[in-house]
Amino acid sequence: MYIIFKHVWFHPAFRIYYMRVKTKSAFLVIFSIAVFYIVWGVSQLISIKTQYSLLSSLLFSIVFTGLIGCFIPIYFKNKFRWSYNKPDSNRIAGYIFLGLAIIFSTIFSGALFKVVELKYSWILILKYILLFFPMSLGIGLFAFLLIPNTLQYRKNNIIKSVLLVISISIFFFLSFYIDSLFQDTELAAIMGFIGLLLGLGYYFLGNFRIVYLSLFIIMLVNTLADNKYDEYNFWIAVVSTLLSLTILMFDFIQNRKIKNRNLL
Repeated sequence: MYIIFKHVWFHPAFRIYYMRVKTKSAFLVIFSIAVFYIVWGVSQLISIKTQYSLLSSLLFSIVFTGLIGCFIPIYFKNKFRWSYNKPDSNRIAGYIFLGLAIIFSTIFSGALFKVVELKYSWILILKYILLFFPMSLGIGLFAFLLIPNTLQYRKNNIIKSVLLVISISIFFFLSFYIDSLFQDTELAAIMGFIGLLLGLGYYFLGNFRIVYLSLFIIMLVNTLADNKYDEYNFWIAVVSTLLSLTILMFDFIQNRKIKNRNLL
């Protein structure tokens, strides 16, 4: 079996096909990240100009977080047969870096204490959860699904491993620099550092769900502390969450079909 696999792998036609697929996937991912940034920036600009109108809310919650943030990464995952998770190398180190990211961004920043002081009602907290579940999911899918699978890093390849962590950090920096419409370099730098810690956590753990949960906690607490989405349309947040959950459900069904087919 090994001899057959080795013969196929080194066959020129197979290697050319592999390189074409790899190049195509890299181009599509880079283009998708560019679209992700552009729509994020446009939605933020419209929100400011129209004071969070219905149009800006629909663009942000449906088009940006649902269709672009969630659908595109899931589509690429199934198209190129990517995986959410990678083999772990050091779970303790992974959890330490994720813990540092959460502590630094919620406790040392004072965000958690401010949330407690604001004394939110449960319905308002629910709205923030519904609003930032798909938002953080979109960022998480791009950072911890698209980037790792595009780079195709291996734990024994130091250069690609370093490139992975730096790429995730840069992605976070640019994301929140655009979110502030290029006005808040300090926030972007802080989020770039948080992205670095989360990237290290992903590198050592290789578990998308755990890293995403950490990101969700960070974004939820800090957004509650800013309390600028209190007047956001509740039902748009509900639709956005349902849209993201529907996309995830289709992905789950697709994965089950593939697993059942492989068992036959």
